[in-house]
Amino acid sequence: MKVCIVGGGIGGLTAAIALSRAGHAVTLAERAEQFSPVGAGIIMAPNAARVLASLGVDLAPHGHPLTFLEIQDARGAVLQRIDTGRNAETFGPTYALTRPALSEALRRALPESVEVLLGHEVTALKEDATGVEVTVAGASRRVDVLIGADGLNSAVRRATLGEHPLRYSGVTCWRGLVENPGFTGALEVWGGAARAGLVPLKDGQLYFFLVLTAPRRAPTLTWPAGFLAAFGHLGANVGRLFEAMKQAPPLHHDLEELDAPVWGTGRVILLGDAAHGMTPNQGQGAAMAIEDAFVLSRELAAGIDGAFERYRDARQRRVRAVQLDSRRLGQVAHWENLFARAARDGLMRLLPASVGDRQYRRVIEPGLALLNS
Repeated sequence: MKVCIVGGGIGGLTAAIALSRAGHAVTLAERAEQFSPVGAGIIMAPNAARVLASLGVDLAPHGHPLTFLEIQDARGAVLQRIDTGRNAETFGPTYALTRPALSEALRRALPESVEVLLGHEVTALKEDATGVEVTVAGASRRVDVLIGADGLNSAVRRATLGEHPLRYSGVTCWRGLVENPGFTGALEVWGGAARAGLVPLKDGQLYFFLVLTAPRRAPTLTWPAGFLAAFGHLGANVGRLFEAMKQAPPLHHDLEELDAPVWGTGRVILLGDAAHGMTPNQGQGAAMAIEDAFVLSRELAAGIDGAFERYRDARQRRVRAVQLDSRRLGQVAHWENLFARAARDGLMRLLPASVGDRQYRRVIEPGLALLNS
């Protein structure tokens, strides 16, 4: 069948690979003049990495295998540690990589048969019972399915389903890359209104994120005084980050999400952030887009009739659980009440390591199961 994918991000590229490999005629339309992934770094858990591997996308040359994921308090005490190195023996590696490196890996795997239209927006679409009339690159074409993979502020979603106001999470986030001063595993440091993340990458780089409770659209912090005032209490590890930073973080975004997933209609189908933009607190936003693309390809292979309903039903419970868990984790991480934080930290320290491992498996195992279904 003829498929038009709108959006050349992680979800759109994965969908183009999967659908083209399944024998469909795929057009990928991206409004940017070139592939330019937004963001600095990303973690690819085994559910995402193994789905990509099944599509011929090898992350090993681009990613740094993480040996552990750890949450600390501002004094450096470990609240939770997940041994991703040991879990890799069963589930495969958890990779950390830059977003440009992930985009490059996906583009290298893109079949030559995919028609790529850079610098072109979809300016009109009209769905009927047998397909979609879509205007792209100044010309009208008819396709069997149109896939909206155009991000949190999806134009396809808006044109098809109307406005869906975004939900503000209550926190704003700065991101960037610096030279790694010696971190070997991924860390998060929790300290009330402030939180920091430190993720080692290949080639001596470190991905960092700084998250702060703040009003929506609040002005950015001054460099360096404002950042030190907001995050300086987070302990020695964050102090090492600031010593490595030469300037203010290049990226600043309020963390917004869709209140609940929306999936499109019969012939106009949404995936990734366009369908279920979520907070990044479990590192699963891109992974959900990758899973979406895999499942959608599978359901379209069974025929267009009923494909939308099968796709929606296959993804709704899984995605909603991840979305809500990520929302709750972000809220708990930013508790400011001293007594609540002390109780939270004490409980987390008392929990055996097996609890963290079970939580990790609960997130990734449903994605791995897709490869056997």
